[in-house]
Amino acid sequence: MISSLPNNDSGGSGETRYRDMKRYAWPIGVLWPMLPAIGIAAAQLTGKAAFYWLAPFLTFVVIPLLDMVIGSSQKNPPESAIKALEDDNYYRNLTFVTVPVHYLSMITGAWAVGTLDLTGLNYAGICISVGLANGLAIVTSHELGHKKDALERWMSKICLAVTAYGQYMIDHNRGHHRDVATPEDSSSARMGEGIYFFALRELPYTGFIRPWRLEKERLARSGKGPWTLENEFLQPALISLVFYGALIVWLGSSIIPYLLATAFGGYWFLVIADYIEHYGLLRQKLPDGRYERVRPEHSWNTDHIASNVIYFHVQRHSDHHAFPTRSYQALRSYSDVPTMPSGYPGMIWLCHIPPLFRAVMDPLLLKQYDGDLTKINIDPGKRSKLFRRYANQLAQPVRD
Repeated sequence: MISSLPNNDSGGSGETRYRDMKRYAWPIGVLWPMLPAIGIAAAQLTGKAAFYWLAPFLTFVVIPLLDMVIGSSQKNPPESAIKALEDDNYYRNLTFVTVPVHYLSMITGAWAVGTLDLTGLNYAGICISVGLANGLAIVTSHELGHKKDALERWMSKICLAVTAYGQYMIDHNRGHHRDVATPEDSSSARMGEGIYFFALRELPYTGFIRPWRLEKERLARSGKGPWTLENEFLQPALISLVFYGALIVWLGSSIIPYLLATAFGGYWFLVIADYIEHYGLLRQKLPDGRYERVRPEHSWNTDHIASNVIYFHVQRHSDHHAFPTRSYQALRSYSDVPTMPSGYPGMIWLCHIPPLFRAVMDPLLLKQYDGDLTKINIDPGKRSKLFRRYANQLAQPVRD
């Protein structure tokens, strides 16, 4: 299958003028991780405790509604405009500015739970809000960590340290992008696999075993052992240790539950993203036993405008896997790739109810493979059940 690009430059002149319609909307993605701090400040100024829940309300209610109302856009930058977009430091600087915003929300939340007299509900609102900001820290670091520039890669590590998941980019760049959409990838969800079982499968291997092994192998090629400051697993871990330790020294050990909860919040957002981005998709094996190369149709995509702005276009995941170093402003949409029915905030609601998620996504997955279950990445424990359920579709392609 060859994926096609809508609205692409076909003139070949190299003179096509392109205007990024989201150019002045992207700063919303910078401000979004600040919502926990804004909510805490608003609650203190107004006395309205509901503001502690500002970030969850805007993320899980307002953004899905905006995605429904505003809808999607498949407008693409033409090929002739890609280099100019990549070279425009405006976009790069936005990601740099976002990094301290994540720290601001984490520090403000720690101050609030460490000094204010909060009800359990208000405490939970702050933890969930900052946890969401930590999830966005992984999005920011993902954008920075795919670049070749040393400064951007270090900014990625610093950003990841806020959520104590600094090893993420090791596994993501060198493990996930290599093994994506295969049974060997613990970050690629399988058909029939619920998110909670997926999380239990993903965390040990993706979170610790694979990134440690990959970094150990990298250092060994230079004749070095793993216990060195050159270890990119340890570098952000040390930053996290210093940052979290400083907060505890400042505000006391009572904030430890907050630190654990918000770190988990960032991790859980990553689990959700990993779960929905490649659910059931499978690269086919070639005659020589290798998997076919990664193509746009091996990722679920969504072009919903509102959620793409707050997530720096990570929802255009198909083009990201086709061109991993391409910056967010230059990512393109494809007209014939697997497409989710909602942006990530809406999908977050859906995936937490596994039967509902499967009821929505399994038919879309079957449609992608014309009903051929043999071409789908299936949970081995659910394989027989799924083949019995969809047996009639093996001989009859799924149609619109």
